[in-house]
Amino acid sequence: MNLTSMSSGADTNVSSIAADVITNVFNVTERVGGDLVIRFATTHWNATFDLAKRMINHTTEDKSVINVIRAAQDVGLCDVIFSNVTSSGNVTTTVASYDPAGCGVYGSNPDLQPLLILILVCIILWAMFGNSCLIGVIATSENMQEPGNIFLCALAFTDISQSLMYTPTAIYSLVHGEPPGALWCRTQAFFVPFLSILSVFLLTSLWICRYIHIVWPLEFHSMLTPRRLVVAMVMCFLVAVTPPMVGLARVGKVVTWSVDLASVDIPKPASLMMPCTFGGPESVVAVMLCFLGVFVSCCCAGLIYREVRSKHLHHGTKEAWLAQADRLEVKLKAVKTLGIVVLLQWVTWVPILVVGMLSKVGAISLTSAAFYGDMFYVMLQTSTFSDSLVYAFRNEIYRKALAKIKRKMRLMVINGFY
Repeated sequence: MNLTSMSSGADTNVSSIAADVITNVFNVTERVGGDLVIRFATTHWNATFDLAKRMINHTTEDKSVINVIRAAQDVGLCDVIFSNVTSSGNVTTTVASYDPAGCGVYGSNPDLQPLLILILVCIILWAMFGNSCLIGVIATSENMQEPGNIFLCALAFTDISQSLMYTPTAIYSLVHGEPPGALWCRTQAFFVPFLSILSVFLLTSLWICRYIHIVWPLEFHSMLTPRRLVVAMVMCFLVAVTPPMVGLARVGKVVTWSVDLASVDIPKPASLMMPCTFGGPESVVAVMLCFLGVFVSCCCAGLIYREVRSKHLHHGTKEAWLAQADRLEVKLKAVKTLGIVVLLQWVTWVPILVVGMLSKVGAISLTSAAFYGDMFYVMLQTSTFSDSLVYAFRNEIYRKALAKIKRKMRLMVINGFY
């Protein structure tokens, strides 16, 4: 009996001492980590400020960014150069070359390299963290496991894939001053349009689910069966993969963007911050499919608001909503949240699509397309994590689920010390 009491008391003392030690370690780590973070932030802020000041001075001297582009164009940095090469057998062949390092934002001001890399690192970290949290919440929270959210989960996976396909390559190119190589360029040219179209149509499918949820709330689960959801996912995949696959089957390889501008296939991106994109008529089809997906999403949004606000709803639908009156506000808030996501999609997707179409028809020069393409494509990458941020601010269930996951992880860490 005494031995048991002594053992229990000893365990309590050991646990208390261990807890005090862990607390002190955390406090010391927080202080040291805080000092390191402050020093790191101060150093990089000063460097960033100097770089920004140089850019402003450079832009002021040239009066505008347009003059910077024109100056680079006059030098011929962003042109496909054709040169004749004579072999030992007196055979002359025409060789095309292109240097993406002289184009785009980096080409106009190489001193911005650290700032550009820092921006890309922040983008990929946010994309990985935000979408991973969104997937974890959907997988662990019962309130988030409704049929339509399977598209939201697939969209998060697609956003992660998009970020991984683009950002590490852009960082590598900025560090080394050249793109990785021809094989990776053609691989990227296949998957970048595929993932872009897939992302747009997954969001479109999510809007269609919301429309069914609003108009037929009682039949929602019976209409969106697992089999139908799988069929819809497969359809999105097939629509997205068709343009690059058709181009691959037609030519025998993935041709790049230079085919449309210079009638020659050069497996290099337009600039170090742009991904390799595929060329040919299939690339125009891919852009039009993206526009179509965004248009259908907006149509679904308009239909939902019309159904909700209309005073002439079908009698059966009225009865259905009376049966779920307590859920109406929740559903409307979910629709508004999705509307914000679509608005962000328009803001981030449309500019780069317009630049791509203008460059293909020759309305803007290659220099301008590379410069504005850099800015708009980086802006496009913010859409890979904006979805999760919108849900974090708009969805209380999402915030509660995140807090629950945080508590569980904290308990796991603390229990690991005992």
